[in-house]
Amino acid sequence: MSEKQVLNKISEDLIRIEAREATLKVPGVNHLNDSIADNISKIIVGKDTSANGIKISKNKDDMFVIDISIVADYGCNIPQLAFDIQSTVKDKVSKAIKQEIGAVNIHIEGVVLPNKNTIKQEIL
Repeated sequence: MSEKQVLNKISEDLIRIEAREATLKVPGVNHLNDSIADNISKIIVGKDTSANGIKISKNKDDMFVIDISIVADYGCNIPQLAFDIQSTVKDKVSKAIKQEIGAVNIHIEGVVLPNKNTIKQEIL
């Protein structure tokens, strides 16, 4: 593996870690959602990373593009949630790697409904 490939791998791992932390701190995010590829990796290879749900690629200008798949909390404003995640992730990752991020794409894969105990407590 060349030095450039090693540095690129380190950068991608750092981006995943920073993006995960930033995403999970945004109110309204319940959890990251694993992709089909992540699930296959877990089953076949036994690979289980803490940053499943985050895909890193590069665009034509050689800038990083981050795709994040999440499950949101019920009742949150989805467009605002996506905007908040994009802003938070872009700022945190840009500072960590000292490089501008090309794009942060948010994929809302589902919504978690509150459980019955939570509803009862809110009514009382």
